[in-house]
Amino acid sequence: MRAEIVLQFACDHGGVGERLQLDGTLVGPRRGRDMTLPTTVKLVDITGDRPVDAAAGRALARGVFTEPAYWTPELPNLYRLQARVHRGDRTVAVYDEMIGLRRLGVRGRSLWLEGRRWVPRGLTIPTTGFDPVSLRSLSAAAVIDDPTEEICALADQAGVAIVARLLDADRQPLEATRVAERIAAWSLHPSVVLAVVPRLASDEQSAAIVAVARPLKGTMLIGQEVDGTQSPDAVTGALVDMVDCLIVDLPRDGLPHDAWRSGGSWRTDGTPTDKPPTEKPLLAQRAVATGTAAEHRQECDRFQASLAAWGLARGAGQLPWDWAGYLSAAW
Repeated sequence: MRAEIVLQFACDHGGVGERLQLDGTLVGPRRGRDMTLPTTVKLVDITGDRPVDAAAGRALARGVFTEPAYWTPELPNLYRLQARVHRGDRTVAVYDEMIGLRRLGVRGRSLWLEGRRWVPRGLTIPTTGFDPVSLRSLSAAAVIDDPTEEICALADQAGVAIVARLLDADRQPLEATRVAERIAAWSLHPSVVLAVVPRLASDEQSAAIVAVARPLKGTMLIGQEVDGTQSPDAVTGALVDMVDCLIVDLPRDGLPHDAWRSGGSWRTDGTPTDKPPTEKPLLAQRAVATGTAAEHRQECDRFQASLAAWGLARGAGQLPWDWAGYLSAAW
């Protein structure tokens, strides 16, 4: 395996005097306090390879790992980044932080993490009650509104995946400028696997949020929350094309609209066809009663079982597709 990392620093006073340069090292992997056979990768400045970057006040550096250790919840490998941005002999900025390398993406209608299908079970967690040790013991992801840097760093170290909802303290969709800031910050944390646009955002707001997020997200996925009690035909097709997955939101004890089973296509005998409602992964989300994290984790399993029974209803002989994840909604 081989991994190539490119770091970029930008400032608003480029083109003055000597060009910016970026250099440093990445050392690791480290898991908690453990570090076995650490590797040091030197960052090589490549700003001069693209004069346009030097003129615009940007500095770039590259590091190459020949045997990278990727981050997963089971093995939360991190590297220590120590870097310096300088202009000649003058230091412009210094960085010393932990980062992770993550292989996350979509294959078909599933999420894939580190080369295998990954089905998250997410629990709604308030920012004041984040307990990564408990979540890890439950093999659960955390669903959090606008998680802080501190929470993300703790999740990185503990091995807890985060589903970050793009909502402010008043539970309103984040403004586009705030989205850019948060996505850029979260992209440095391997624990933040999915950023979700809430369904109370208008189509115009959602499109603006996704347009801002996509260039900054790296391997983070972007999802759109939709009303699961309505037919998938109610979801704007252009918006579906922009996101990586859909979060099908349901009320407590509710099940999806029948059309989510078959995309609204039925045979003459009334049974659903094998046509899925969309080629994008679907994560199911359902409201739950207040309770402990352990109770909410059990609810995810009950939710999965009820969706399996629902999927086989109306005479279907087998599930033509499966859900990509299960989330609780305790708000």
